[in-house]
Amino acid sequence: MKQTRKMKRRRRRRLRKGFKVLFIATPIIVALVLIVVYGFSLKSIETSLDLNQYTTEEVKAYLDNKKIDNTLLFWIKNKIGKSDDIELLSKYSVKMLSPSKVKIIGYENKLKGYVVENNVNCYFDRNGKVLKISSDKLKSIPKVEGLRYNKITLYQKIDMKKEKVLNSLLTVINSIEQYNYTIKKVIVNDSSETSLVMDKLQVDLGKTTNLDKKLKDLNDMYDEVKGYDGVLNMKIANEEGMYTIKKNDNSAEKKSKK
Repeated sequence: MKQTRKMKRRRRRRLRKGFKVLFIATPIIVALVLIVVYGFSLKSIETSLDLNQYTTEEVKAYLDNKKIDNTLLFWIKNKIGKSDDIELLSKYSVKMLSPSKVKIIGYENKLKGYVVENNVNCYFDRNGKVLKISSDKLKSIPKVEGLRYNKITLYQKIDMKKEKVLNSLLTVINSIEQYNYTIKKVIVNDSSETSLVMDKLQVDLGKTTNLDKKLKDLNDMYDEVKGYDGVLNMKIANEEGMYTIKKNDNSAEKKSKK
């Protein structure tokens, strides 16, 4: 009996001790949580990006939209290889400057084209997602004409009337990346046919059938044809295995080898 009473007293002492520890620890834990949540609120950033497509304000707006708003968590996740997905960037690192400020050093995902909506330029990526809306005109990014869409929303894919038209456009734009073409404009129609405008030369590629071969052929004759003022028809080759250029000045035709 005495031993049983002693065991009960020990259990009660342990419980009282446990409650005391919990009573002391709880406010400490709450305080730490509050410090992490409110003491590391991300209020400002600095950026160092390779392509300079985005301003610091645009990067911050993206982070705000994606609810990336805690400096400490943002920094820790980056350090342990669990970085938040930032569609503007292919790779980035985070340097904490203060509890409310970080510096982002990153490599940008290249914007692929833009459409003009309400007198502003809406730039989209390789997946057709709009990542920048600005009056700024970025160099080396082609304007897209003929694309019929329902609406443009920042950070969302272009809402198309015909999804296959956008898919064809993206296939062409992403495929020409490997070539050193200087593309001023890309024209697309409701039949999913695309044309590339290089200075005064328009290259009609037609549909994406045999696109790789067409682009390789274009690359082979690029230096020869890039200075022409006219239309290079690459929708199909003629019986001699050649494409036709129709010049604008005198409507003369020139044949280029495949």
